[in-house]
Amino acid sequence: MKEEANLSPSRSRALLVVVLAGSLAANVATQAFGLSLYVSAAFGLIAIASGVALFSSYRKNRADRRN
Repeated sequence: MKEEANLSPSRSRALLVVVLAGSLAANVATQAFGLSLYVSAAFGLIAIASGVALFSSYRKNRADRRN
């Protein structure tokens, strides 16, 4: 049988925060060491995507509590 992942909203938000912090740190490191602009841009896009997902999760859970 296939087991489904048990990701509660708090776990998924914690994972998104870790991804956001890690991608921001990697973006700063790639720029500081003068690595490829494409690598830095990739980490920047990951940071933006995880930030948007984190904000979306926050808004969704906030709306669920009101109802």
